[in-house]
Amino acid sequence: MAAALSLLVVPAAPSYDAWSWLLWGRELASGSLSTAEGPAWKPLPALVCAVLAPLGGAAPTVWVVLARAGALAAIGFAYRIGGWLAAVGVALTGGFLSLAAEGNSEGLLLAFALAGVVLALEGRGRWAVACFVCCALLRVEAWPFLIVLALWHGWRWRLVAASLGVMVLWFVPEWLASGEMLRSASRAQVPNPGQPALADIPVVASLGDALPLLFLPVVVGAVFAWRWALVGVAWIGVVALMAQIGFSGEWRYAVPGAAALAVAGGMGLASRPRLAAALVVPAVVVAAVRAADLPDLRSRETARAELASDLRRAVADGGGARALLRCGRPYVGRYRGPLLAYALDVEKRRVDADGAAARRGVVFRSLTEADAAPAPAAPTHFRAVASEGRWTVLTTCDG
Repeated sequence: MAAALSLLVVPAAPSYDAWSWLLWGRELASGSLSTAEGPAWKPLPALVCAVLAPLGGAAPTVWVVLARAGALAAIGFAYRIGGWLAAVGVALTGGFLSLAAEGNSEGLLLAFALAGVVLALEGRGRWAVACFVCCALLRVEAWPFLIVLALWHGWRWRLVAASLGVMVLWFVPEWLASGEMLRSASRAQVPNPGQPALADIPVVASLGDALPLLFLPVVVGAVFAWRWALVGVAWIGVVALMAQIGFSGEWRYAVPGAAALAVAGGMGLASRPRLAAALVVPAVVVAAVRAADLPDLRSRETARAELASDLRRAVADGGGARALLRCGRPYVGRYRGPLLAYALDVEKRRVDADGAAARRGVVFRSLTEADAAPAPAAPTHFRAVASEGRWTVLTTCDG
C-alpha cells in the first residue's frame, strides 16, 4: 500500500534498465524474445514483467510499485534483524531510495537477501534457498554468496538444483534470443563514460564510489557485528574486483553491500545504547543532508514520467506506430532506445539509439537533463509530423 501511495509524491518513471525488462517481459508473454541489444539480461525482472505484460499500459507503473515495495520490505527486514537503527541505515544508504523510486532492482535484491537471512535463522532452509536464488537471478554478484551459504548450511542437494536453475535462466534465454550465450557478460564490459572500469585503477575507483554510499553514523556499529559486516564488505569487494577485470563497477552495484553494512551496524549498536545515543546527532545531520536530495528525485522522476507520456501522445499524433514504422528505421537519442522500442512495440534492435539518421526513416527528437540540445539531429529533408511536449517526430514520408 505504501509503495502505491508513493506514486502520489513521486510518479512512476522506469529507468533505462527497467524499460528493457518491461520490453523483454512483453516479448516473453507473446512467445518471442530478442536481447540482441540493450543492457545485460536479468532473468527475474524479465520473468516478472512477462507476468505483468497482460496489464498493458499499466505494466510499467505496476513494476515500479513492485520495485518500491521491495525497498520498503528490505527496510522492514532490516528492522527485524538489526532494529530501528538498521532500518534507518538501510533507508538512508546512498542511492537506495532513488534507485527503488525509478524501478531498479536493488531494493528487491536486498529484500530477498534479508528475507533469506531471516528464514535461514528460523531453520526454514527451503524458503531461504528460494530467496537467495532470487538474488542470484537479479545480479551475478550474488552467485558466490549463494554457494557459500548453501555449503555452510549443508544445503548441498538444494545447491545443485538451484545452481542448475540459475545457470539455465541466465544463459539459455540469452543464447536463444541473441545467439550469444555470453552477450550479457560482453555488454557489462562496455561501461558508460566516467565509470570505474575506465579509471587508471578500476578497483580503487569502484571502492571510492562505494564509500559515499555508507550511512556512517550507523555503519560504525558494524565493528561490533563484524561477522555480519563481512557480507557487506565482501559484496563491495566483489563489485570492485569485477571492475578491475573489465566490468563497469558503477556505484549502484555497491548499494546492496553498503545497505548490508548498515544492517550489521544496527545489530552492533543495538546492544550499546550509550554509543547509539551519542550517534543520534551526527545521524540526524547526515539524514538531513540526504533528505535534501528528495526534491531533486521528485523533479527528475516527474520529468522522466512526462517524457514517457509525451512520447505516447507523439506516436499517436504522428499516425500511430505502424504508420511511422513504414517510413523506415526509428532514430532516437541516447538512453531512450528501450523507451521508444516499448512505445512502438518493436524489438530494441529495431531502434537506432544515438545514431545519425540515414536518408530515410523516423527521428524521435527529445531533450533530457543529460542533453545539451535536443537529440538526435535530423537531415534537412526530414519534416516534422508531430510535436508533443518534450518530443518532435520527423519523417521522410510524404503524407
